[in-house]
Amino acid sequence: MPMSGALAPLNTRDFRYLLAGFAIGQMLMPLQFITQILWVQHFAPRDIWLILVALIATSRGLGALSFGLYGGALADRYDRRKLLIIIQALQVAGTIGIAAMMYFSSGGLGGFVVFFLLTFITAGLQSIDGPTRLAIVPDVLGPALAPAGISLNQVAGQVAMPVAMMFTGLIIDALGFSGAYLFSVCGHLLAIVCMLLMAYRAKPVAARLDGKRYGFREIATDVAVGLRYARNQPVILWVILLLVMMMGLGYPATASLGPTWVTTVVGVPIADMGFIVMFWGFGSFAAALAMAKLASYPRRGALVVGGAVLFSVSFVVFVFDHTVWHAIIGNIGLGAGMTTTMVAATILIQQLAPDDIRGRLMSIFQLNMAFAQLMTMPVAMLAQWLSLPVLFPILSFATLGIVLIIILTQKQVWRATTATTP
Repeated sequence: MPMSGALAPLNTRDFRYLLAGFAIGQMLMPLQFITQILWVQHFAPRDIWLILVALIATSRGLGALSFGLYGGALADRYDRRKLLIIIQALQVAGTIGIAAMMYFSSGGLGGFVVFFLLTFITAGLQSIDGPTRLAIVPDVLGPALAPAGISLNQVAGQVAMPVAMMFTGLIIDALGFSGAYLFSVCGHLLAIVCMLLMAYRAKPVAARLDGKRYGFREIATDVAVGLRYARNQPVILWVILLLVMMMGLGYPATASLGPTWVTTVVGVPIADMGFIVMFWGFGSFAAALAMAKLASYPRRGALVVGGAVLFSVSFVVFVFDHTVWHAIIGNIGLGAGMTTTMVAATILIQQLAPDDIRGRLMSIFQLNMAFAQLMTMPVAMLAQWLSLPVLFPILSFATLGIVLIIILTQKQVWRATTATTP
């Protein structure tokens, strides 16, 4: 029986494959990130361990910043399905490389240099995958079903995430750092299979290339067009700036250094750490379900604002006291707030963006994550000096204050609407 409403995109075979590939990748991402954090935390010298943990996010941020805008331009110029397959194949090689480095190295200068270099490269590849995957959803579903499709992407990504995060510590404990990281390569391989099974083929678009040269000058021109378009659209501009500020101040403490806070300040053992951080996944899952139900809700700006406020308040709760319950409740709100804001903002920008520059606008939008990861280093340096319990509460109130200022002064953000889904 054909499905309707929020589930209508599932009637499309190609979207089901796209959804499965996205869900598999999202399910294993926490395993990669947390394994990296704990490997560095275990082998780094005690006097600089927090700085080196922060360098993981910095390497990821630099990779995303270096490749992000370029990735959006590629998504607008080449077959998006073929591009996704190529990127996933390169991710397989990068994941195997990091796992091998973890197996043969126990830190040291050479080991850390190789580790951070590979982290930079794989993050750059992910920054190409992200906007391409977002841009292809309207291609597969059409503009009417795209909002529901994007929401279902988030639901699928969050369905298994709480379980995955719950078992992360146990997997690391059982397989070791290298074994756990190598296990995550299965996600990239399955994503490739899903893309190969799709019948979708790119439609001829004027912006796409047909054997023509596409060098640095052409890339720079395309990027400039995307930046100029975003700058001249007040809603898009301020939604992006809101996400940049919220994530730049809130993400380093709650996500990049979140496992460190849980294991060192709250005092949770590594084997049990996953049972705490999985509540971020629970919050994300609940918000993703709600966003799927609200696929036809036109007031996307109000959802963006609501999610940003929820994230900021939950940051305050997360660091307010050094107890397991505050970590759990904070993680639930952080996951729900971040998912609500990201999904609503993605749909809003998707519907405001013309097809021929959609990939570039999605890459500009996702630079908020690159900035957030880059901010991890200054946050870690301050924390090494002030300590985590002193710095994080200051950051939480600063995040809440700046989010409220933007919301109150830029009314076009929470008033922004999109067309309803039939």
